[in-house]
Amino acid sequence: MANSNILGPARSRVDGPLKVTGYAKYAVEFEIPKCAYAWPVESNIAKGKITAIDIKAAQTSPGVLAVLTHQNASKMADAKGLFEEFAEAHGEDMSQGIRNEQRAPLADDEIHYAGQYVALVVAQTIEQARHAASLVRVSYAPELPILTMEDASKAKKPKKKQDETIQLRKGNVEPALANQNIIRLHETYSTPTETHNPIETSGTIAAWEGDDKLTVWDSTQFVKGVQSILARSYGLKIENVRVICPFVGGAFGCKGALWPHVLLATMAARATRVPVKFHLPRKAMFTGTGHRTPTSQTISLAATSNGKLQAIKHVTGTLTSPVGEFVEVCGARSTGVMYASETIRVEETVYPVNVATPTFMRAPGECPGVYALECALDELSYLLQMDPVELRLMNHAANHPIRDVPFSAKHLKEAYQLGAEKFGWSKRNPQTGQMRDGNLLVGWGMATATYPAHKMSAAAKAILHVDGRATVQCATHDLGTGAYTAFTQISSEQLGVPFEQVTFELGKSDYPFGPVAGGSNSTGTVGTAIHEVAQLLHRALAELAVKDARSPLHGSRPNDIAMVAPGRIALRKNPVTSDSFTDILQRAGRDSITVESELKDPEENEKLAFQSWGAHFCEVKIDSLLPRVQVTRVVSVMNCGRIVNAKTARSQIIGGVVMGIGMALTEETAYDPKTGLPAIANLADYHVPTNADVPPIEVYFVGEPDYAFNPIGARGMGEIGITGIAAAVANAVYHATGKRVRDLPITPDKLI
Repeated sequence: MANSNILGPARSRVDGPLKVTGYAKYAVEFEIPKCAYAWPVESNIAKGKITAIDIKAAQTSPGVLAVLTHQNASKMADAKGLFEEFAEAHGEDMSQGIRNEQRAPLADDEIHYAGQYVALVVAQTIEQARHAASLVRVSYAPELPILTMEDASKAKKPKKKQDETIQLRKGNVEPALANQNIIRLHETYSTPTETHNPIETSGTIAAWEGDDKLTVWDSTQFVKGVQSILARSYGLKIENVRVICPFVGGAFGCKGALWPHVLLATMAARATRVPVKFHLPRKAMFTGTGHRTPTSQTISLAATSNGKLQAIKHVTGTLTSPVGEFVEVCGARSTGVMYASETIRVEETVYPVNVATPTFMRAPGECPGVYALECALDELSYLLQMDPVELRLMNHAANHPIRDVPFSAKHLKEAYQLGAEKFGWSKRNPQTGQMRDGNLLVGWGMATATYPAHKMSAAAKAILHVDGRATVQCATHDLGTGAYTAFTQISSEQLGVPFEQVTFELGKSDYPFGPVAGGSNSTGTVGTAIHEVAQLLHRALAELAVKDARSPLHGSRPNDIAMVAPGRIALRKNPVTSDSFTDILQRAGRDSITVESELKDPEENEKLAFQSWGAHFCEVKIDSLLPRVQVTRVVSVMNCGRIVNAKTARSQIIGGVVMGIGMALTEETAYDPKTGLPAIANLADYHVPTNADVPPIEVYFVGEPDYAFNPIGARGMGEIGITGIAAAVANAVYHATGKRVRDLPITPDKLI
């Protein structure tokens, strides 16, 4: 059941006052003297070549400083060659930055997708730049583009993504799938292209100091990655590139990689010798910063009459682009981890098409993969005439289904139990179309949620001041998730300094290394770095104390000393013999003491599998005459180890649920088949859930701290909330109507 021991204090956000008063500065809001503005010219064909480009009218337009094209743009290191060379020396190392689009912008006259940047206009004002961009005339020799999975002639079956094996085989699934004496299911589920659409669109300000020093203000999830890529692209010393990003107005993954606009801003600033701001218009976010690839997933299941799975086969098709390789790992991250089965087969196929490169989008792979698998499990439950929760309990995996090692701190059964109790699942009529609220059809559905526990490398610096204040620094990020607050809480706890006296600083490449804010790794990874730097700080204080004849700890061994209470260190075996932080510094005549942890690879535990879990229970109501689906109630129960901040954690799950409702019912980026351009490229046409679409959402937490995973005991939770919710909605729609919609989103036309 719910465990209060895992819930940390529900503190309000430390950055809240800055945000609500408008004092929080986002990347493109910094006021840089003499800053010029850039506006892009985008290709209106999806494949072909530029035959001519006329920039004369744009060049003579008022305020224009430069018009960059493939004919006059300075060439930088080819991204693909650059990264192949780096990978050969260091392996596939995301710590050095991420490039989903590997082609350098304005590199040549080739067009690979509609919306590709073909020119950049730089002017004294944004209005001048936008007007001049409209005067650029581009002529093309178009070729027939490939836009869909069905039209793609080439296919790739990558064996791995980073270090993850993605083509899986456990036993032979075919005999069970061919056995007519057991219950079998074979269905295909599809998801469309989805676009991130954070409130803050991407943007960059670039300022050069001479030819060898560069400062960039960038809306990014990875300041250290941007720093590394820019340094290598321009042949600069790493310390001569500074990247600043104190606040991010949402990202969902589209700001994890470095996209062409960052390189164009730096290129334009170098060409014009003035700082340049390139703030993407909303339209450019649909082609310039990635999206979630569409997926086609065929699930085959075989089970005995009591619901025991004998075979799961999960075959996925996804898309990538000609200028980048991205794999949305659906099957391996759902079927590969979720249920015990005698045999398992996962196949992932990627098709290159003339559409911009996909990228990470909240729970990349897990989100669409869990949707397909959980819908298939629901369909199986009806074939078996078995309760959907009971079916999942029947196939609960105590051990990792492929690796066959125990899961650490897994409490999924408790999540099912508490969720069903809070939702009132026992009152569900198992027959479809039988529950009503007046004239409205009522449907109840559920699904499992899951997301892996990721940890990466990080370091931190801690400064303890003589007045008892502490400053902690790491080049990590707050995407709006409450990271400033969580890291302040962890720093307070680990250092032994009151919360109100801790300042946590992030968002600058000057600080010790922080990883990409993705994969729900930040709290666990940076929290571990904070733990390590706290140990170093206590050791440094101990070393001062044992040398001081006035200290109660004088003459002791530093190894025998540890923090025993906030603000105090003492002998481990005799905590009464203690000394305070401030007294130690005062007697030493020190204003402060500074320590920094070492950057190293995270420790791996191959004897356990680390994964977070949850369960969603959903109610929908449908007017059969419309028929419009309204989600009216959601209960979500999560098992994510220790919860650092109960308030921001609940907010994260609610945000994931809301995004999952959008995935289920409204979100889809459609493309014009003639041009390859998004037919939907604004927030008027791309429908995300608004207040009227969001029901009461109850969030609960179960489990225990996962100290086998890290010393903080916390697994990430930024992404698990979206996994499974689209399936829970789809399953509820079927329960209400008896009509199974397998291709998202579930729009009214599909229920008529």
